[in-house]
Amino acid sequence: MPGYEEIIRCNRCGFCQSVCPTYLHSHDEVQVARGRIHLTRLLLEGKYDFTKDPELAEKVDDCLLCGSCTVACPSSVKTDEIMVAARNDFVTNRGLKLFQKLVYGGLLPRKERLERVTSLMRLYEKSGARNVLYGKVLRRAFDRLVYYESFLPDNLSKPARLGLGPIVRPSSAPKIKIAFFLGCASNAFWGRTVRDSLSYLISRGALIHIPPTTCCGEPHRSSGDLTETKKLALKNSELIFKEEYEAIVTDCSTCAKALSRYDEFVGPDSKEGERVRALLGRVVDLNTFVVERLGLRTEDLKPTGFGTVTYHDSCHAIRGLGIREAPRAILSAIPGLAFREMEGADSCCGGAGSYGFTHPTMSGRIAADKAAKIAKSGADVLSTSCPACALQLGAGLKRAWKTVPILHPVELLAHSAGVAESVPPTIGHAGDRQAKVDKRERRP
Repeated sequence: MPGYEEIIRCNRCGFCQSVCPTYLHSHDEVQVARGRIHLTRLLLEGKYDFTKDPELAEKVDDCLLCGSCTVACPSSVKTDEIMVAARNDFVTNRGLKLFQKLVYGGLLPRKERLERVTSLMRLYEKSGARNVLYGKVLRRAFDRLVYYESFLPDNLSKPARLGLGPIVRPSSAPKIKIAFFLGCASNAFWGRTVRDSLSYLISRGALIHIPPTTCCGEPHRSSGDLTETKKLALKNSELIFKEEYEAIVTDCSTCAKALSRYDEFVGPDSKEGERVRALLGRVVDLNTFVVERLGLRTEDLKPTGFGTVTYHDSCHAIRGLGIREAPRAILSAIPGLAFREMEGADSCCGGAGSYGFTHPTMSGRIAADKAAKIAKSGADVLSTSCPACALQLGAGLKRAWKTVPILHPVELLAHSAGVAESVPPTIGHAGDRQAKVDKRERRP
C-alpha cells in the first residue's frame, strides 16, 4: 500500500467533491476521495478491520479509479493508487468476487475461451431472441437481465484475431515496423474496429506484427489482484518489448496505459528490467501514432456519410496518458464531418472495467447522464478510443432508446480514406429500437 505519508497528504479540503462521479450521483461523503482515503487511513492505523466489515470495504471498492480527484486535488494525492493498494489488501484476505474470478481468471488470460463466448453471443444476437427480451412485457419482468444484456454491442462482428496472421504486410515496401497489441475487448467485441484500423495502417506503409499476447492486466490491477497483474505483465513483456519494433501500438487507451507501467513489475536491477524500461517509450496510443508518427494525410480523404461527431475521452487516455488533441485532430480532418464538443467529454462514463456489472445502480446513473449529454450534443456518431467505454456508452444509449453508432477515430479515418474492410454503420435515430418493439407488439 502507498506509504502513510501519501495518505496523510489529503487535507480533506473537498475539491474532489466537484469532480467525483460517484459523489455527484450519491452525495455520500464516503463516496468521495477524501472519505475513501480517510477509511484507508483508519485501516492502516488499526482502527478498522475491513475483512470483518464488508460494508466499509465496499465503499473503497465503489471507486471508479477515474483519476478526476487527483487532477482537482491541490496536493495531487494519488487516490486511485491508494484504492488499488487497499483492494489488494482485500483480495489477499477475501479473494476476488465471483464475477471477477470467472472473467479475469477464466476468460481474459485465455483468448480462445473469450472468442468462443463471443461466438455464442453472435449466435444469440442473430437468433432474434434479443428483440424478444427487449419487448415491454419481458423488460418489466427481467429488468436487471436487460441491463446486463444491453452491454452486448449491436451487429457484433467476429473476433479480430480470427483470420489474422502473426504478420500483416503492406502491398509496397514497408515504411515502419510496429507491434500491434490486441486487447481483450478490442478482439472480442470490436473486431470491425481492429480490422479497419489495421487496413489504414497498412495503407500508410506499416509492417504490423501481432504477437500472441494475453490480457494487459489492467482489469486485474483495478480489482486489486496485483499478483495476477504481474504475471500477465511479465508474459506480455517477453512478447512485445523487442528491439526490432519501432513502435508498440494499441487501439485501446486502457491497454496503452497498462503497458506503459510494466516497468513496475520487473526487477529494478535485472537485464529484463533494463530492456523493458528502455523500450517503454515506444508504447503509443493508435491516435497519437497516426497523428505524430504517420502524419495526417488529408488529400485522399472523402466524406463518410456522417454529418456531426462528438468524442468521449476515456479516463486512461485523458488523465492517464494526457491524450486529448490527437483524436480530435483526426476527427476534424475528415471532410464533411463537423466536430462538436459535448458537455463533460472528459467525465467518467461509469464503465471502469467490470464496474458496470459489479455496481449496476451507480454505473447505470452515470451512463444515463452521459447518454443525455451525447444526445444534447446533436451528433449522429460518437467516437471514443476505449473499447470498454464503447461498451458502457453503447449500453447507456441503448437503455435510453437512442441509436448512435460508436466508432474509433481511426476507424472513421479508414472509412474516409476508402480502405476500411467493413460497411459503414447507418445513422440511427433516438427511439429506433423502441419503434421496432412497439410495431412488433401491435401485431395480432
